[in-house]
Amino acid sequence: MNEPAPHHHHQIPKGPERDRVLTVIALIKFGKALVVSAVGFGALQLIHSSLRDQANAMFDALGQSVDVIPVLRLLRQIGALAPTSLRLFGAGAFLYAALFVTEGVGLWLQKRWAEYLTVVATASFIPFEIFEIIRLRTLPRFGALALNVLVVIYLIYRINNPTPWQVEDIKEEA
Repeated sequence: MNEPAPHHHHQIPKGPERDRVLTVIALIKFGKALVVSAVGFGALQLIHSSLRDQANAMFDALGQSVDVIPVLRLLRQIGALAPTSLRLFGAGAFLYAALFVTEGVGLWLQKRWAEYLTVVATASFIPFEIFEIIRLRTLPRFGALALNVLVVIYLIYRINNPTPWQVEDIKEEA
């Protein structure tokens, strides 16, 4: 016999509902991790002098004839570094990539600790972004700053206004 399901006035989801904004932030973090990893691998590849000489020649050819975008300028500076500095730069890039992956995985899984970590990590870069905008005002810099400010504001709002299932998760963790 089929028994009628009990009627609940307010049902709390059994698992966390997917927060689309957290999903987008996680995807952005994964994208940043890929870019920073690629830069790290590129820095390590430039340790070989033939690659470094080729990169410098390419940048010299492009340098004065084209308005060099900031990424190309950064790569040119990286290419001029000594091998020891390139190793340090590569290691630093991989550490940043690890941070971005950690944030991304935590946010993808909608973990509260990841929200806190992302607020602290993202907010810590905002003063540097402001400094860079003061040095050179470009649309991508303003866009990056605006995006990071919005991420911090959203996550602080989310931390201060947990959903019903997050409240249950917080109680279980305590």
